Amino acid sequence: MFDTGTRDTGAASEEGYKSADEAGSATDAKSFTTRLAEFRLIAERNLKLYGSASRLALGQSLGQHRWLAAAGVAGVLSLGLLTTGIVALVAPYSGVETAALTADTTPQIVATKTNPAKATLKIAAADLQPTAPAQPAPAQTATSPSPDIATNDTNKADGAQIAANAEPVTAAVAPAAPEVPKEVNTRVAIKSGATLMQVLTDHGADRVDAYHAIAALRPVFSPTKLRSGQEINLTFLTQPGSSDDEDSEPSKLLTSISLAPDFDSKIEVQREDDGSYTTEQIKRQLTDGFARAKGTINSSLFLDAAQAGVPAPIIVEMIRMFSYSVDFQREIHPGDKFEVFFDRKYDKSGKAVKEGDISYASLTILGKAHKLWRYKMADGGWDYFDEKGRSMKKFLMKTPVDGARISSGFGMRKHPILGYTKFHEGVDFAAPKGTPIYAAGNGKVEIAGWVRGYGNFVRLKHANGYETGYGHMSAFAKGIHPGVRVHQGEVIGYVGSTGRSTGPHLHYEISIHGKKVNPLGIKVPTGTQLAGKDLKNYQATRSHIMQEMASATDLTQLAQADTGAKTNN
Repeated sequence: MFDTGTRDTGAASEEGYKSADEAGSATDAKSFTTRLAEFRLIAERNLKLYGSASRLALGQSLGQHRWLAAAGVAGVLSLGLLTTGIVALVAPYSGVETAALTADTTPQIVATKTNPAKATLKIAAADLQPTAPAQPAPAQTATSPSPDIATNDTNKADGAQIAANAEPVTAAVAPAAPEVPKEVNTRVAIKSGATLMQVLTDHGADRVDAYHAIAALRPVFSPTKLRSGQEINLTFLTQPGSSDDEDSEPSKLLTSISLAPDFDSKIEVQREDDGSYTTEQIKRQLTDGFARAKGTINSSLFLDAAQAGVPAPIIVEMIRMFSYSVDFQREIHPGDKFEVFFDRKYDKSGKAVKEGDISYASLTILGKAHKLWRYKMADGGWDYFDEKGRSMKKFLMKTPVDGARISSGFGMRKHPILGYTKFHEGVDFAAPKGTPIYAAGNGKVEIAGWVRGYGNFVRLKHANGYETGYGHMSAFAKGIHPGVRVHQGEVIGYVGSTGRSTGPHLHYEISIHGKKVNPLGIKVPTGTQLAGKDLKNYQATRSHIMQEMASATDLTQLAQADTGAKTNN
């Protein structure tokens, strides 16, 4: 076959892409040479044209218009050169079609022909590879043979097809679902000296939230009234820490505080949607009831009554009731008996939440029964009375300190410090340091200060010429100073070992018109004696109490059943 000398029209054979790839660099060199030849031909043609125009213009403008004609020629030449440059740059690509491919990288576009009328595209196959290697290739891809793309219309159709097939495939990864905040309840026991602010912040509450929560609580309940050991409930909304940071701690939002300041009420502090805190005081619905217990004293009233199911506050009240006529250190013997009947409060579930008053109690000592009933008098006052309507209160208490033993009696003795025999004008009750000391009767404080030998000393003046003295105190009770009036059973100081003392104890003495007498042997008058209508009402009250005792819960049986169950287990 003969070489016709015509240029390739760009019609792609079945091996078009393959041959284009193999001769890539040669085609690029040929294209550059062709563009250079075309530029040279265009420049020569334009120069000839401008030369003719210049000679014509100069020939006609000889004379007075010579300079004006020269300027015009220079302007025409400049415009021609600018036009020549623009044509040289744009002409080679005037027939190139572009394709919009939705690939992650821009495909390479190479002009295989410099003919402005016809041009073909070479698209690099590497740029059309999908981003997901596992995705199966479509029927028509950049790496597979393509149909004939010799004409412009064919180029447009195939370019669109290539763009569609070359779109990268990416796997859609769903973001991890955020963890839902959790509600966490914490029960905290108040430690000695701790403040509510410290408790809240120590358990993760933000200081600003803690401040506003306490401010909302204050009008209903003062945080300073929290006692050591009292429990409060805290509720937090916790958001787990960041998964990117293993060391990050979950954030906490204080949502509520709950506490029970007493047996019949509950206080709740709640966080509102706007971030503020509100406080609500809830009154518990309680019902009244009664309980009774009885038993035999083998070691002490306190221990044996506790084993019988009697709550500690009731035992303490029993001791107070009989302390005017019974010395619990010397007059209680194994085999003596006790019985008590008292009221109490129950919640909705039937659980006892508060002990009330003792309605009846008895102590049988060496076969002699001491019985007392509670009675409220017409003037509003109340007291405990015996079977004849006599008040259990004596003019003076027999022992002004609880749980003490007699370490030294009234009379002559060898002084433990001075070393010689000396008259002891009172009775010494040994007790732990800090044990409360009570006023033996109603009276007025004459002395409250340091007295030689006695250390911290209090003297009370009572009616009918009676005086009582209390020595070796570790401290005085608040408000005790000369001139103050006190009531029987009121705390006036605390056991200590000040002055001439070998150990903590109370020195207790009684004087009648200035003469010291034995506190253990003195006979003092009783208190109120009921008569008339009060006596009748009291007798009716006694009968009613005894009827209620018959139907009351027997704590002793419950305690024995509980002990038996524990033993069997």
